[in-house]
Amino acid sequence: MPILVKKTIELSESEQQGILSLFNTIFEKDRTIEYFLNQFFNTVLGYSYHSVLYDDNKIVGCFSFIPSYYRIEGRRYLAALGVDLMIQKEYQGQGFFYDMFCECINYMQNDGITFIILFPNDAAYPGYIQSKLIHDLGSLTVYALPYRIGGIRPSLKAFNWLSIFFVNSLVFFTSLFAGKKASNFPIEKDIETYNQTRYSQPDGGYNIEQGKAGGFVYKIMDYEGVRAAFLIDVFVKSAGNCNVAVRHIIKNHHREFDMLLYVGYLPFKCHGLIKVPQRFSPKNFHFMGKILQKDVINKDLFNDFSNWDVNLSNYDLL
Repeated sequence: MPILVKKTIELSESEQQGILSLFNTIFEKDRTIEYFLNQFFNTVLGYSYHSVLYDDNKIVGCFSFIPSYYRIEGRRYLAALGVDLMIQKEYQGQGFFYDMFCECINYMQNDGITFIILFPNDAAYPGYIQSKLIHDLGSLTVYALPYRIGGIRPSLKAFNWLSIFFVNSLVFFTSLFAGKKASNFPIEKDIETYNQTRYSQPDGGYNIEQGKAGGFVYKIMDYEGVRAAFLIDVFVKSAGNCNVAVRHIIKNHHREFDMLLYVGYLPFKCHGLIKVPQRFSPKNFHFMGKILQKDVINKDLFNDFSNWDVNLSNYDLL
């Protein structure tokens, strides 16, 4: 069974439909071809990479990588985000995952991709660990504000007034001590090029705010039965800017959400959010990476999670 690595521009219309159909079947979604084209063509290169597994002319597996620019200690490099790993059920457990991954890695390495990153779910994570194909960089932290407790636990609806009072008080008092000094990360997205493509999905529903000190982006949606407001990214990371973003969401959307969430890494306090201990986190956010151009990036710098400015904006969950 052949595995071919192709750029999106090299896929035929039938191959595009085959990958989309496989995705909708495996993940029980209803994505359209318009979504597919926007996701994989609307990149800094004008295409993405696809490691495709065939059985005769039928596509039974695919692993895609979306390119983008990152900055490491100020210098810009081309990276790729792994998304939508899928193999038809009857072909699983036969080593195709390993082969698909290696074929795509070799192709992108020869095509100038400096490193890759992945955010595997709990089902895929053990397979990556066992394969030893990629380095485990750490887990993203969940920060939350239970604004309306009854929307999270219906039995506690009578205490909504108390949770609202608590959250408003916490955000106000932390704002008094929130520093304006920006945290600089050795590894970060190239914001100018990254944001142009990241928030362009037609059904994205993103709210983007820009200010003198930076900006932020957020999205309000139902998440596992809870009305949630996700602070996806703050473009200049400081306690003050995070606090401004939290207060903006509460002021303008307090009737639309019950839980406010940020998933990522914040190396400062007084941001206005509560850090959720890992054992109480509603979901694991695994973060993995692999250097493809070993003479370009320092391994110790790359493998240290604290060097990364990473959050939900770095991948395609929302």
